[in-house]
Amino acid sequence: MLAGMSAPLPLPDDTTASPALAEEYAAARERGGSVMAILRAMGPRAELVRAFLALADAALYGPAALGRREREVLALATSQANEAGYSAAIHAALLGELGAEPGARDRVLADFARRLTLAPAEAAEAVAELRAHLSPDEVYDAVAVVGLLNFANRAALATGITDADDLG
Repeated sequence: MLAGMSAPLPLPDDTTASPALAEEYAAARERGGSVMAILRAMGPRAELVRAFLALADAALYGPAALGRREREVLALATSQANEAGYSAAIHAALLGELGAEPGARDRVLADFARRLTLAPAEAAEAVAELRAHLSPDEVYDAVAVVGLLNFANRAALATGITDADDLG
C-alpha cells in the first residue's frame, strides 16, 4: 500500500451483516441470484439499502414519462461522466439488452446527464435546454435518474467496488 493510503472501506458481507441487512441480501438473491456490489457499497444499514432499492425501482424501472431505454441512456452517461466503471458496465449491458439505435434524443439526454453531473451549478440552464426537447414530466424523470446515479456512483467510487464484490 502506498504511503498515506489507507485500507479500503470494508464492505458488509454475509458474515458481518446484521439480521436486517442479511434479509435484504437474501431478498436480492431471490430477485437476481446474487447481491450486487452496489448494495454492499450502501454500507451496513439495511434501511439505506431498502431506500436505495425503492428509489432505483421508481426512477429506473417503474412507470415514468421517459421510456425504460431512455432512463438507461441517462444512467450510462452519468456513470461514464463520473468514471464509475462498475456502474457504467452494468448500465451499458442493460442498455444493450434494450436495443435500438441511438438517436438525437439519446444525445440530448446524455448531454444533460453529463452536464448535470459535471457542472451541477449549471443545473438550471441544463434543465432549460432539456425542456426544449422534453415535457416537464420527462425532465423530472431525467433529473431523478441522474440524481440516483450520482448517489450510487459516489458510493461505488468511495468503496472501490468491482463486479468481483458481487456476492453469489
